[in-house]
Amino acid sequence: MEPILPAFIDVKEQDQAQEIRAYLKSCGADINEESMSPLHEDLEQLLIACDINFRTEAELEGVMNSLLSLILIVTEKRDDLIRKFCDKVAEVTSEEDTSLTRLRILSILLNGLHERDPVRYDVYCTQVKVAGKAGLIDQINVSLDQVRSWLNMWEVDGMKARKVYRLLFDALTEDRQSEEATSVMVELLRTYTDENASEVKDDAKNCIVSLLGRPNVLIMDFLLTLPPVAALQGEPIYKLLTIFVSGKLADYMEFYEKNKDFVDSCGLTHEKNLHKMRVLTFMSLGEAKSEVHFDDLCKELNISVDDIEEFIIEALRSKLVRTRIDQVNKKVIISSATHRTFGNNQWQELRNRLEEWRQSLQSVGTSLKAVVPAVDG
Repeated sequence: MEPILPAFIDVKEQDQAQEIRAYLKSCGADINEESMSPLHEDLEQLLIACDINFRTEAELEGVMNSLLSLILIVTEKRDDLIRKFCDKVAEVTSEEDTSLTRLRILSILLNGLHERDPVRYDVYCTQVKVAGKAGLIDQINVSLDQVRSWLNMWEVDGMKARKVYRLLFDALTEDRQSEEATSVMVELLRTYTDENASEVKDDAKNCIVSLLGRPNVLIMDFLLTLPPVAALQGEPIYKLLTIFVSGKLADYMEFYEKNKDFVDSCGLTHEKNLHKMRVLTFMSLGEAKSEVHFDDLCKELNISVDDIEEFIIEALRSKLVRTRIDQVNKKVIISSATHRTFGNNQWQELRNRLEEWRQSLQSVGTSLKAVVPAVDG
């Protein structure tokens, strides 16, 4: 696949390669002064000879960009040369910090190749490695939507996709972007099947713990559809997840009494778990009832009447429930609540509601036709 970035060279390709060779030789590289090899073999020798310590960032950039301009125009073994070029950019040394320069070189290469060129996969992997190691992950595109689109265009298989997601996860974790790292881990777990899900049980467990510990994540039923998570059935972490997905506060309290050491060993905070389970339990109540008396709410959530107002305010902040307090009648009015799980029953409920709306609109239309005289013409 032809590159989309033209390479402008002032001298013949072999002459330019010879100039690079002479420069590397002057820097102490173990390379012959001249070469009679075809261009692609000459470039391979030059890449090997780049094992020198460049004095300045500018020298490194000049040499690597010169090599890149030649690699982009060769046809024989081009992809192999690009991969070797990426490896060299990832490991090349200089007396100055060249991380940004190397990322810039890789960006030129990435954008110089056709967007559907499969070898862009190797370039992007190198970008993530260099950026992650240098703490510069914010300098490259790590949007999951974009990465998914790229992997689809490059027709990447499951194993290669996992490599990319693993590199992204490690880099984001090192950069302390825990929320983004967890999203990448979920994407990584999605690449596994029932046949190989058991290979990443630890990853699945850590992913569950991360999401359980995030107070703003309340809907987690999607985790149960991931094969690596399903492979954890029978283990305490899976039971704990099912409680947060569809259980109530009482279920959590019972689990905690029997597995206190396990919960603590996961790094989860019991008090934060209690608060999250209270909100989740309240959401379940909202699915079943439109109003709840104070006494019933206190019993379900294990709180005092004095704490109800503060709790309702916290629950509203989740934006997953809409409610108000009726102080006169001592009850909570629930306008709507998001379903904690969305399965066949919820789809059927949605279908029935849409059907009711359709019939209501038809009734309104019929009534209008009866009271509004038809206009001729």
